[in-house]
Amino acid sequence: MAKPKSGLGRGLDALISGASDVMSAQQPAKISADTLPFVPIDSIIPNPRQPRRTFRDDDPLLFELRDSIKEHGLIQPIVVTRLDGADKMQSAQAENDWFGSSSAAPAAPSVVQYQIIAGERRWRASKLAGLTKVPVVIKDVTPLEMLELALIENIQRSDLNPIEEALAYQALVQEFGLTQESVAKQVGKDRATVTNALRLLQLSPRVREMLVNQVDNFTAGHARALINITSEEAQIQAMEQIIALRLNVRQAEELAARIKGAEDVEAAIEQATSIPPRSPELASLEEHFREALMVKVDLKCNAKGKGKLVLHFNNQDELDGLYDRLVKPQED
Repeated sequence: MAKPKSGLGRGLDALISGASDVMSAQQPAKISADTLPFVPIDSIIPNPRQPRRTFRDDDPLLFELRDSIKEHGLIQPIVVTRLDGADKMQSAQAENDWFGSSSAAPAAPSVVQYQIIAGERRWRASKLAGLTKVPVVIKDVTPLEMLELALIENIQRSDLNPIEEALAYQALVQEFGLTQESVAKQVGKDRATVTNALRLLQLSPRVREMLVNQVDNFTAGHARALINITSEEAQIQAMEQIIALRLNVRQAEELAARIKGAEDVEAAIEQATSIPPRSPELASLEEHFREALMVKVDLKCNAKGKGKLVLHFNNQDELDGLYDRLVKPQED
């Protein structure tokens, strides 16, 4: 079954005039001081609103990029904005807060002049490669535009884990007063997608941590099944069972339904995980419905092919999203 095409980046030029030119400038090309300015690498600091929070010291992609830069140079410029006066002081403090006491913290730059909008991994890899100057594209942007552009770049590259993506949406809503619908339009997503992402922030810290670490067989779909389990301990127990038994999303939903309101959580888990799995074909079809419609789906079918398809929604946003996918295209 074909999945709906992504509309990522539809609002990019609406955010910043000519932003698509900035992003296209990041495509591999021969870069020299004649085509783009080169600035001291120590005059650049990270964006404290960068949506991607997980930059690991042992990230193999970081080392691969470092080696490529050593051999070929940096072929994709870093997109930055200029800092002035108080902005420099605030950004230097934000950098200290960002890195904390981590060993990954860079040496304090002598003169901070620029803040990264997009390209933090390239900046980090360039430092590891020993570059003293890097090519940049300089843009004048507001804090809102800065966050939106960084968010769009990461989403376009599938570079965010589900919690990082949710926190970025939350920042757009809480810090800048955008509605969920406005956020969805800016990043080229469906409103229900934004709503479902934000719901993940209701999970217990331990469950969110598993999404950040992107543990095998525990996806955002599995995690959303646990949101209505009010007990943090029960949430964690259910998550551990999902991972250990490699349950699919449907089985995770059944597990959560039995745990919710059960007095004996362990008995509910045992009963739920003892249910024999359905045919792989039916489970796969249900998963395709779930991915296409982005809501909980119940698909039941007997040997003769008769059954029912039930769609669940948690709020008006999800209902509106279903309407847009199933009814609105026919009206158009």
